[in-house]
Order: sequence, then structure tokens, then C-alpha cells
Amino acid sequence: MAVVDKLLEQALLLPEKERGELASRLLRSLESVEDEELAPDAWETAWSEVLDRRLREVRERTVQLVDGDAVFRGAAERIASRRP
Repeated sequence: MAVVDKLLEQALLLPEKERGELASRLLRSLESVEDEELAPDAWETAWSEVLDRRLREVRERTVQLVDGDAVFRGAAERIASRRP
């Protein structure tokens, strides 16, 4: 099993709040050094705006919801099919 698979397996065992914190930290780690670094308040405001928009889209039924487990299964299948 690849290191990433092991880490994902462990991360999925975390409580929801801790998984969210981990996801947030991982996303921040992908920011380019060249990107302007956001202050914590600006970061929270930006994400809050995105979450508000997405929630509105769900409530207005302008987006199609997909089961999370199905998404992860599909992603795992696509990744597995690309491995030698």
C-alpha cells in the first residue's frame, strides 16, 4: 500500500472536525510561495464565501450532489487503473 493510501486510511479515522483541520492545512501547504499569503481572517473570509455560495447552490438545487463514498471509490479506481 502506498504511503498516501496509508495516510488517507488513517485520516479517515479522525473525527470530522480534525479531518477538516487536516484538509485545511494540506490545502494551505499547496499554496505557491509566489502567491500572496492571506492573513488568517482573510483566509476564513474567502473560504466562508465559497462555502456560502455552495450551500446556496445546494439549497436552490442548481448543482447535482454526488455521494462522497462514490466519489472516493471512483477516484481510487481511476488511480488504480493508472498504476503499472
